[in-house]
Amino acid sequence: MGYTKGFKWAEKPNNRLKELSLLGIGVSALARILSKEFNCDINRKMVEQAKYRLGVSSFMLEVDSKMKTYKQLTLPMDNYIITCDYHSPYHSEVWINRTLAIAEKFKVKKHIIIGDLFDFNALKYFTVDDGGPKRDLDKEISQTDPVIKALDYFDENVLVCGNHERRVGMKTDSMIQARHLFGLYGGGIWNRKFKYSVYDKLFIGKDWMVVHPRSYSQVSTSVAKRLAEKYHKNIINSHGHFVGMTYDRSGKFLAIDLGGMFDVKKVDYINLQTTTHPLWRDGFGMLYNEHFYHFTDETDWSWWLK
Repeated sequence: MGYTKGFKWAEKPNNRLKELSLLGIGVSALARILSKEFNCDINRKMVEQAKYRLGVSSFMLEVDSKMKTYKQLTLPMDNYIITCDYHSPYHSEVWINRTLAIAEKFKVKKHIIIGDLFDFNALKYFTVDDGGPKRDLDKEISQTDPVIKALDYFDENVLVCGNHERRVGMKTDSMIQARHLFGLYGGGIWNRKFKYSVYDKLFIGKDWMVVHPRSYSQVSTSVAKRLAEKYHKNIINSHGHFVGMTYDRSGKFLAIDLGGMFDVKKVDYINLQTTTHPLWRDGFGMLYNEHFYHFTDETDWSWWLK
């Protein structure tokens, strides 16, 4: 039977059926959705008859549910410490300590890392400079363990994929990826306290986006401003190792270059080679009560931590 007692194909269910059909939803799924929305038992036969009566083309494509699709990660608006670009084991102990001090002072227990927590220097494609460190993954792991143990302070650490995390997959043609190696760091802390996103960005609430973009510019905040104009979000940007904060052209959205958690003195290619690129700057941020606070070399630490 193609009918059910008490249900009539009135204007509203007819329009909804046509709307969902255009979205590529199949007959069985249509029956389930319409049954739920209209609180009635609608079966496949009823849907097929209604589609025929309404002239809905039988040639319409259905969405292939087996085809992989992508959905960006979104976190709820909350209080977060936001860091990036540790390049561990070339991290700065001083800046990690400052981060933990601010987190503890304001009781912030959620932490977002916008890429490049790990340097993976042992897996880079570039040649080792004269005077640079030999490639040694075991040594990188042992020297990074203290960082993971320090970040155990947080109830949750969310790591966004950076270009240095991608080094693993690039080196192995994706047979081994960064996520396969994370468990080697910090004992069982990683599995208990860390989440990893293969995306280079995530959204926080409706108004914020943090990102480790592929794009790069030597002009501080220029990438962040263009992303703000593209996504209509406040942007917290990493990757460039700059510090800066301004607004996009509309004056509505913040464009922030966060800085990093590295120790420049430990990075071989910055010290052994000279370029016209801007100097690297350390810094991190805090989203607190929906306001952003930027911590840099200019921060009055005695005031913030009093």
